[in-house]
Amino acid sequence: MLLTDGSLLVGLRNGLLHGKAGAFRRIQLGDAEPELVSALAEGPDGSWWVGTLGSGLYHIAKDGTQKEYDEETGLLQNNVRCLLVDDRGRTWVGTKLGVNLIDGERTRVFTIHQGMPNDNILCAFQDEEGNIWFGTDGAGAIRYLGDRFVTFTVKDGLCSDLVMSITADAHGDLWLGTYDNGICRMDGMAMITTLDGLPNNTIWCGLLDRDGSLWFGTSDGLAHVRDGVIIPLPDSLSLPGQRVFALHQDTDGKLWCGTREGLTVIDPFGRIKEHAPGEEGPGRSVRSILADRNGRLWLASDHGLAIMENGAFRHYTKVDGLSDNTVLCLVTDNKDRLWAGTANGLTCYEKGRLRAIRFGADFGSNYFNLLRKDAQGGIWAGTNNGLYLFDPDRLLSDSTALEHITMSDGLRSLEFNLNAAHMGPNGRSFFGTSAGMVYHDEARDTLLGTTPPPRVHLVALRSFLQATDWKGQCDSLDIDGLPVRLHLDHRRHYLTFDYGAIAFSKPERVRYRYRLVGYDPDWLPATEARFASYSNLPHGEFIFEVSATTDNRTWSEPASFRFGIDPPYWARWWFYLLCILGLAAVLFAVQRYRAVRRERRERTRQLMLRSRMLQLEQQALNANMNRHFVFNALNSIQFHINKQDRTTASRYLTSFAKLIRKNLDASQNDTTTLAEELERLELYLQLEHMRFKDKFRYSITMDTRVDANHVRLPAMMLQPYVENSIWHGILPMERQGHVAISTGPAETPGRVVVRIEDDGIGMEQSLKAKQGMEADHISRGIEITKGRADVLRKLELTDIRIQGPEQWHDPVTNRVLGTRVQIELPVDLPGKKVTENLQQP
Repeated sequence: MLLTDGSLLVGLRNGLLHGKAGAFRRIQLGDAEPELVSALAEGPDGSWWVGTLGSGLYHIAKDGTQKEYDEETGLLQNNVRCLLVDDRGRTWVGTKLGVNLIDGERTRVFTIHQGMPNDNILCAFQDEEGNIWFGTDGAGAIRYLGDRFVTFTVKDGLCSDLVMSITADAHGDLWLGTYDNGICRMDGMAMITTLDGLPNNTIWCGLLDRDGSLWFGTSDGLAHVRDGVIIPLPDSLSLPGQRVFALHQDTDGKLWCGTREGLTVIDPFGRIKEHAPGEEGPGRSVRSILADRNGRLWLASDHGLAIMENGAFRHYTKVDGLSDNTVLCLVTDNKDRLWAGTANGLTCYEKGRLRAIRFGADFGSNYFNLLRKDAQGGIWAGTNNGLYLFDPDRLLSDSTALEHITMSDGLRSLEFNLNAAHMGPNGRSFFGTSAGMVYHDEARDTLLGTTPPPRVHLVALRSFLQATDWKGQCDSLDIDGLPVRLHLDHRRHYLTFDYGAIAFSKPERVRYRYRLVGYDPDWLPATEARFASYSNLPHGEFIFEVSATTDNRTWSEPASFRFGIDPPYWARWWFYLLCILGLAAVLFAVQRYRAVRRERRERTRQLMLRSRMLQLEQQALNANMNRHFVFNALNSIQFHINKQDRTTASRYLTSFAKLIRKNLDASQNDTTTLAEELERLELYLQLEHMRFKDKFRYSITMDTRVDANHVRLPAMMLQPYVENSIWHGILPMERQGHVAISTGPAETPGRVVVRIEDDGIGMEQSLKAKQGMEADHISRGIEITKGRADVLRKLELTDIRIQGPEQWHDPVTNRVLGTRVQIELPVDLPGKKVTENLQQP
C-alpha cells in the first residue's frame, strides 16, 4: 500500500515491511509469531491499520506504539479480511462473522442481528458520496445506511412495532403507546395493558399532566397513569366508549380531549363540558389540539380547521383555502404561523390568510400524519411517503426547499403514525411508524457533511426515437459509443439524448435538468425523465448539456455533447446569393419592362402633344395671318396707291412685309424672346393703326427691371389678345379707344408679367352684340394660344399662366373700364424647339 508520505507498506505471509528511500525494514506486530497480513489501511493521522489472519488487528501510531484488537477486546473474529478507514476517520473491519466499526474507543458490531443480509464480508469500499459498501460471499454488495435515523423494534425491546404515541414523563423516560399492545416504557422495564386496568390496548395519544402523572387516549376512553400504575377513574371522567385522538392541558389545568364525537373538556374539579359537532363545536374526529401564543385554541377535525377564541368557534374549510377538510395535525413555527397537515396537502395560516402547499404529485407525500417543530425552528412532517424536514420561511418562497427522508436514509417504513412524535432535549427526536420507532440525533447530522451531487453521464443518442448506428457518420466513436464531431443532414432533425446518474444514497431523489445551447435560452425545469427529445431542430451548432441533483440546490457538473446540423441547400450562402441575383434580375427585368413601357407611353404622349403643338402653331399662324387681315391690308395699300399716296403706301407695304416675314420666321421656332414678340406686336399695331387711325391709339411700356431678351414665350402668343381688344373692345365704340401693353416683374420671383389692357366696351357688351353669331377667328386665336400654353406645360418645357381676358372696373363706381389680360412668363425659358425635347419612337 502506498502511504501519503510516499513510502510503501507491504504485507507478507510472515509479517510487515515498510519501505522508504529505497530501503525496507521489518515491522514487528505484537509479541506473537508473525502471521499472514491480510489487509492494510492508513488513518487520517498517518497511523497504520494492519489486519492479519489469526492475530486480529493492529493499530500502529506514528510514534510506533501499537494497539491490538482481537476477539477478547470485541473483535468478531481474529481473521481480518478487509479494512476501510472512512472520511470520518472510523475504521471498518470485515470478517467472516460480520463487521466491526471502531470509532475512537468505541467498538460496534454489525451482523445479521443488526439487519445485515450476510455476515461473510470479503471487501469494503467508500464511494465519492460517502456511502460505505461491503462485498459479501453470497449476498452481493450491501450498503451501510448510516445511523442518522435508527429504528427500534420489538427486537430491541419494544412491546410493539406500531408506535402510536410517544410521551416523556417527569423523569425524561419515554412511554410508548402502541396500536395493539398497550403502553410500555422504552427501556422495556414497564408495560401496561388491559390486564393492568387499561381500558383498551389501542393507544392514540399521551399527555404529561402538570402534576407529573400521564394521561393516555385509547379507543375506549381515557387512562390515567402515575408511576407506571393505572389510576382508576369514575365513569364520568373516563369517557367510556369514546375514541380519544388528542389531549391538551391549558394553563388553568383543564383537560381538552379530542374524540371521534367532537370535543370534551374536563376541568380540575371533574366537571365535563362537551362541544358537539356543528357551528358551536369543532366538528367530528378532533385529532389535534394546539394553543398558540395568543391563547387561542386550534383544533383539527374532519370538518376542517377550527379556532376557539373567547368561547366562540370559527371554522376554515376548503372554501377558505384549506388543502382538505380532513385535518390531521397542527404546529406553529417561530413566527406564530400555524401549519395544518391534511389528507391532501399542507396549509399555512398567517394573519387570516390560508396558503396551500403540496409536497409532490403522489398521494402519500401529501397525507400528513404528524407535524413537529425542532429546537432550530425546522418543522418535521411525517407522511405516508416518508419524513420531511423544511424551514418554514424557505418553504413559503420555494415549495421545493425541503428534505425528504426515505428508506435510503435508514427508515424501515415510509408510513408515519398519527401525531406519534416527541422532540426531546439535545436535538433528539422520536417518531412512530408502522415498523417501529425512529430515533434521530441532530448531532449526527453535522458529521455527515454535504453529499456531492451525482455525476451524470450521456448514455446514447437516438435519431427519430430509434437506436442508431453512428459509424460512418462521424469521425469516430468515444468509449460510450457516442459519435465524435457529429454533423447531421438537415433531414435528421429529431434527436433523443439518453442519460443517467447514480446516487446510491438517494436514488429516488435524482433529478435532471438539461438545455440545448444554441436552442434553449436557459435550463429547462428539473425532471425525473432520463431522456430528452428535440424535434424539428434548425441547422446550426449545438451543445447538449445535462446535470443532476438530489436536493434541487446543488447541481453536478454538466455532461455535454457537441454536434452540428448541416443547413439545407436553401439555407446555404450560395443559394442566398443565387436568390438575390435572381431576384435582382427579375426586378431589373420588371423595372426595365416598366421603363420601356413608360418610355413608350411618354414618347407617344409627347408625339401626340407635339402633333397638337404643331397643329396649334399652324392654327396660330393662320389666325395671325388670316385672309381678312391680309385682304384688308392689301386693300389699304391699294387704296393709298390709288390715291397716289406712295409714301404711305410704301410705309404700309414695308410694315406689312416685315410683319409677314417675322410671322413666317417665328413659325420656324417654338419660342421667341419677349423683345421680338413686342416688336412684331408693334408692327401689327402700326398696320391696324394706319387702317383705323382715328379709332384707337396704343402704347407699349417696358419696365427697366425686365430684360426682354431673357424672357421667352411661344411665338405669336400676344397678338390674338391685342386683336381681341381692337376688334371686340374698341372698334364697336364711337369714341377713340386705347390699347396699353406693359411689362413688369411678377409677384413670384423669377417671373415676368405682360398686361394687355383696353378701354373698350367690355366683354359683357361684346358677348351681347355677338349673340347668334359664330365665333370668329379672333376668339379661336385666344383658344389656340391657351391650348399652346397647356401643351407646353404638359411637355414640362415652360409654365405660362394666363389670367383673362376679363373685365376690369372702376373701384369707386364699379363702371366697366374695359378688358384686361395678364400673362405670366418664366425667365430664361430654354430657347430651343419643342421637337428637340421629344423622343422619337
